[in-house]
Amino acid sequence: MKAYLQQINRETGMVWYYAIQIQPDLLGRWHVIREWGKSGSPGTMRRNPFETHQEAVAFLIRLRDSLTKRGYRLVMQEGLSGPIIERIKAEHSHDGDS
Repeated sequence: MKAYLQQINRETGMVWYYAIQIQPDLLGRWHVIREWGKSGSPGTMRRNPFETHQEAVAFLIRLRDSLTKRGYRLVMQEGLSGPIIERIKAEHSHDGDS
């Protein structure tokens, strides 16, 4: 699963990117790998470990949604649709309800 977002400064033409993907490790955990920066320059990379695939997907969705609210445009996403993803979205939309 992955998503790629961009934000373009209209005045300077500068392109900022944010790439997010989920990968398993050999111990059964899941990692959300994030890379961001200015296009054409080395970016910053961070890895967030999660015990379950569901937790990793929920984090990716929250991050993607947060970035789009900050002006990033979703350019590409892969593997972020279907009934499992919809269930995760529904479960996490109730997290703040209590």
